Amino acid sequence: MESNYIRFTALSGAKSESALCYLLEIDEAKILLDCGWNDAFDVEDLKQLKRVAKDVDACLLSHATLHHLGAFAYAKSYLGLRAQTYATFPVMDMGRLSLYDSWQSKRTTEDFTTFNLEDIDQAFESITCLRYQQPTELVGKCKGITITASSAGHTVGGTIWKISKDTESILYAVDYNHRKDKHLDGTILLQTDGSAPQEFQRPSLMITDAFNAQQIQPSRLSRDKALLATLNSNGSVLLPTDSSTRVLELAYMLDSYWMACRIRYPLILLTNFSYRTAHFATSMMEWMGDTVSSQLTETRENPFQFKYLRLCQRLSDLDKYPGPKVVLASNISMETGFAREVFLKMDWSNNPQNTLILTERALPGELARYLYDEWKQGVGELSPKEVGGEVQLDNVLRLKVDKKVLLEGQELADFMAAQEARQERERADAALLERNRRTLLEEESDSDEDEGSIDGDSNLAEIDMLLTKSGSHDVYMKDATKSGGFFKQTQSYRMFPYVERRKKIDDYGESIVVEHFLSASSIAPQEGGRSGPNGKDVDSNGDSRMRGGDDQDDVTMMGDDNGDVKDTLMDPDMIHPEDSLPSKYVSSQEDFAVRCKVRYVDLEGRADESAMKTILQAIAPRKLILVHGTEQGTKALCETYLELSDLTREIYTPGVGEILNVSEVTNMYKINLTDALLSSLTFSRLGEYDLAYLVGQVQIPVGSTAPVLSMPAVIGNQEISGAKRLTAGTGDTMVVEDQGPPGSQQQQQQEGHLEQNTAALSTAADSVTTTSMDTTALVAQQQQQQQLQQLQLQQQQLEMLAREHQPVFVGDIRLTEFKNRVLKQAGIEAEFMEGVLVCNGVVAVRKVEETGQILLEGSPMSNDYYEVRRLLYSQFALL
Repeated sequence: MESNYIRFTALSGAKSESALCYLLEIDEAKILLDCGWNDAFDVEDLKQLKRVAKDVDACLLSHATLHHLGAFAYAKSYLGLRAQTYATFPVMDMGRLSLYDSWQSKRTTEDFTTFNLEDIDQAFESITCLRYQQPTELVGKCKGITITASSAGHTVGGTIWKISKDTESILYAVDYNHRKDKHLDGTILLQTDGSAPQEFQRPSLMITDAFNAQQIQPSRLSRDKALLATLNSNGSVLLPTDSSTRVLELAYMLDSYWMACRIRYPLILLTNFSYRTAHFATSMMEWMGDTVSSQLTETRENPFQFKYLRLCQRLSDLDKYPGPKVVLASNISMETGFAREVFLKMDWSNNPQNTLILTERALPGELARYLYDEWKQGVGELSPKEVGGEVQLDNVLRLKVDKKVLLEGQELADFMAAQEARQERERADAALLERNRRTLLEEESDSDEDEGSIDGDSNLAEIDMLLTKSGSHDVYMKDATKSGGFFKQTQSYRMFPYVERRKKIDDYGESIVVEHFLSASSIAPQEGGRSGPNGKDVDSNGDSRMRGGDDQDDVTMMGDDNGDVKDTLMDPDMIHPEDSLPSKYVSSQEDFAVRCKVRYVDLEGRADESAMKTILQAIAPRKLILVHGTEQGTKALCETYLELSDLTREIYTPGVGEILNVSEVTNMYKINLTDALLSSLTFSRLGEYDLAYLVGQVQIPVGSTAPVLSMPAVIGNQEISGAKRLTAGTGDTMVVEDQGPPGSQQQQQQEGHLEQNTAALSTAADSVTTTSMDTTALVAQQQQQQQLQQLQLQQQQLEMLAREHQPVFVGDIRLTEFKNRVLKQAGIEAEFMEGVLVCNGVVAVRKVEETGQILLEGSPMSNDYYEVRRLLYSQFALL
């Protein structure tokens, strides 16, 4: 009997709403479930992750938000995380954009050096991308473990992970959405009939969140109406959102509303990568829901090629749209990003006509959470299905303001002097290196006057100027004479230093530089460029770059305020002329008057408490771990689940750093099958497993500890006479084969061996009194005889079991699912009458709830009877 050793440790996001990060240990394998952070990027929050990062063997990312992968790049570069990482394609692409946007937002207000763009790129390039329902076997210490990604809803590419090993199955399901969004379908965990898919039922362990404990959502229609009604106010509207996930839902919904109602005032998406987000969304249609797919099929237009949504990437772009407007801006927390800048710096909050709509709850301590609490206090108690109205604020907030300001006066002069000195040193060093290179090349060409090795493409103007800066001129200078002797001075024209550009020669003749012979039209296809939004070129990876600008290159080096060169692989979307101006970061405490209106409309796309209970009852896990929720909410949800009679009693609510041992002893044996026996088996498929019935005997070969199932039984190299070889099959087709035909030579030889052994035992019994040595031999021979008799008896019992085996149906079926999925596809009309499923009016299918038996009634003279029976049999594994 064996069981897998399973331990669970919450590194973050337990009994709190903080970022999600958990460690799952299965035997020797350590799997990291999510690697989240918040947009404060406080390294102290990663103390638990730092302790285990180097030992992690695999990492699974479930959503493309900061709370699920915000620390991934930092852990890869600075915490020693070397594990192979798995995610879906949208999680990889949108997650990268999410970190890009957060990095740029931090760089706008402070000298952010925790990680850089190169760290982000290197981390996300190492991700192994999977598709939904694609089983993947892990390697290394994780050998034997299979992971499968399934749709979670909530975000594009959002994932529910199923982790399987042997008979153990673990379900990691956090931030899933049971409702259908505008651009996404609901989670796969809940089917239309209220049941869970068979592959998710009865897992050994389920890890899920309690984020929406004690939350009952109003209907989606009422929430949409409340949102759209607020947009029709006289003032401007600000909606803080993320930069790559839930923003797609808002953008798609509002753009469709603008198009349907022909609204004139502008609708704006303001993020650092709004063009890139829209471009990626257009390429992820296969990950979207049926609504988006149907629209694409019917109109032949991509819904994410917005008609009314204006894409902006700078705060100054809002000046192009005076008057009332609706702005979707990042980030949700309003601690960084354009949402905070718009709210505080553009006098937005001080206008009573303006409205702030919160679509998600931020973390405690953040500005957006403070405004949510103010709204909640203003609306008072609400019924579970009621959407709260607007609340007029009249507060004064004292906030810390970080900003980037241009250098002035003496600071600017000192900075420019330092920059010039540094650039002078760099040019001098470059000139020296180039002079040394030329000297070496000229020395190599001395052996052959006709062959040179200096590349004519070098830009020598700036370098030659440095070499001649000591007073040499290329025109006649009267003062630049030197003594030519005692009686006269020699005057001459001094030449500007010149190095002859010789052609580069190799063993095959003059070297050809391919780039010299390429025209502009032939270079473009090689770059794989295609036109993208906002007049930008988009390469084959979907990366935007400015078109035709001489002042911006694909690879740009930026200097910070201190003149240090930052990331060399800068995205052109991040490069703006004002970014290169000398500046510094300052911080101050300022008072802000908040007199705008605020409203909360729940569009976060998560299941509420009612849906969570329904899903858990359908899945019915044997053990349950609750994470990611407030301590009070987690405790309340645990008590609610314990009141459900059909749910497990083993419910755990760990804290951060607490280690849970959730191993379970199962009646499971690992055994090896001989090749002959394995090849004779006929398997039946049931869910993820292949089943077959067989009868055999377990043996442990000499020198091995692994048990082997084989037939026939043997002792040493001696095969028992009369043993039968069993061949297994499905149903009642078990075949019993003799080792040889009656009276065959092989059987006679086996019987002769047995008679010889019996005669030897009789002879030994007659001479038992001769010597003590003979007595020992007699005892050994008697023991061998007893073993032979026991094995013969066991063999007879095995043969009897094989003959008496009756067909067994393995599995379970829901008649509702059988009607909607199987019978409907087969073209058989079926309906329920008093709990009985009637098919084509002639065949009745009934399920006995007490025993689980399926009763099939009908006339054997009807073809419908046999067709329904065949379809019913196909839902089970027949052994």
